Amino acid sequence: MDVEQKTIYDYNDFRAFLGDWYASEKLRRGKFTKAEVSRLLGLPNSRNYFSDLLGGKELSETFLERMVALLALGAAEARYFRALVRFQQAQTPEDRDELLERLVALNRSPRTFLDGARLEYFRHWWHGAVRALLDTGDFADEPERIAKTLIPSITPKQAKDSLALLDSLGLTAKNDQGFWKPTDRAVSSPEGLREDLLLQLQIQQLDLVRQSLLRRKAPRRLVATNVVSVSQDGFRHLLERMEKTRSEVRSIVHKDSLPAERVCQVVIALVPLTEEKVSR
Repeated sequence: MDVEQKTIYDYNDFRAFLGDWYASEKLRRGKFTKAEVSRLLGLPNSRNYFSDLLGGKELSETFLERMVALLALGAAEARYFRALVRFQQAQTPEDRDELLERLVALNRSPRTFLDGARLEYFRHWWHGAVRALLDTGDFADEPERIAKTLIPSITPKQAKDSLALLDSLGLTAKNDQGFWKPTDRAVSSPEGLREDLLLQLQIQQLDLVRQSLLRRKAPRRLVATNVVSVSQDGFRHLLERMEKTRSEVRSIVHKDSLPAERVCQVVIALVPLTEEKVSR
């Protein structure tokens, strides 16, 4: 496609692929506009559709098939492109998880896409929870006990698989007494799909808040929500204060010299309910 001869399998963002495809076609054809792309997609009166698509507009199933035809992708490449589009536009965690598995299966260059073990760590909330739990007590190869200790509980198989995964990533190790303990190593999300992986994990973690609120008997918690109206300057101050709070949370955890006793999730969210006003 370009001087680096990238293929569709090198992309984890279909809009980035389309942007590079357009730049390549423009270079090849000489004069090639985004309005022309819209026309080739069957929208002769729309000059902005392709531009809007690159800017974040959803690609419908109808125009997905038209785009596949315009790109002249081979059968295997087309399957990957469809899965990539549907993954990025999926509305539920279940759909995203299913489509992520399909992407991995369809990718012809998996080493440029995801590291399988690290992918698995970020796919499920309980891997991080198990890792933290091991710091609060003495746990050997006891998947049943680990599974029941977490709230909400997980299955013994999930706990067993999590122990194996954490070990394979070097995130845990057995001490001299035979108990699993976290190491000092940090796990990083694979390059290329960082945002989507973290989004998938954050969706699961936010759902834990919902489950806790719906549970009649739950450990003591603090969940507070407010809907406010602020200026753009006030919004900026809120962002800055929340970033400071995040830093303070990390500092408290880092400086906590007492033995760990609890596993908890800290959620800090600022979610706009209106679009940002553009200054004229």
